Amino acid sequence: MVLVVDLEGVGQDMLAVPLKAECLVPTVKVQPSDVLEYETCFLRHPKTREIEVINEEALKAKYEIGPQDDQSKRIAVYTADKENGIIEPKSSQIVTISLRTEILSTVRIPLYIKVEGHHLPFMLTVLATSTGPLVEADTEELDWGAVEVLTDCPKRLTIKNKSRIPAEYTAFTKQKESIWKVIQRHGVL
Repeated sequence: MVLVVDLEGVGQDMLAVPLKAECLVPTVKVQPSDVLEYETCFLRHPKTREIEVINEEALKAKYEIGPQDDQSKRIAVYTADKENGIIEPKSSQIVTISLRTEILSTVRIPLYIKVEGHHLPFMLTVLATSTGPLVEADTEELDWGAVEVLTDCPKRLTIKNKSRIPAEYTAFTKQKESIWKVIQRHGVL
C-alpha cells in the first residue's frame, strides 16, 4: 500500500510513501473446548455453568456470545451474564451461561463464541437431560386388610416433591364406578 501526497497548485503524486503494516490477532482459547455439560436439569428451571475465555497474547481480545437461533429456543434457552467484552492481555474472562430447558428430552444445542479477528467462531455443544419433577410416595401399596362391611375406613398416602419445580398431580381410581373414593383429586406440590 502506498500513501500518495498531492500538493495543491504544484502537482499530483509529488511524494509516494510506502506503508507496511502487520495485522495481529490474539490467540484465544475457550474452556471447556467442545461440550458444556449441564447433566440433569429440571424442566423450565434455570441451571448455570461457567465457560472461560482465555487470551494468551499480549494484545487485547474482544469476544461476543453469538445469538441463539429460534429453532433451538424451542428445545432450551441459554443466556450469558456477560454477552460480550474485552479480555485484557494474558488474562481470561469467566462467563456464566444459564440454561432453561423447554422440553422433556436430551438437549443438544450449539453455542457460538465470536472472537474479533477470527474468521470462524468457537462452537460449544450445550448438553443436558431435561426431566420433570421427582415425586416420592411414603408407601408403594395401601393395604386395608380385613375391614367391616359398609364402614368407611380411610387411609392416608403422603407424596413429596423432591425437586425444585412444582409437581401437579391427579389422583383417581382405575374404574370409574368403584367402591374406593379419592378425597383430594388434584393439587400442586
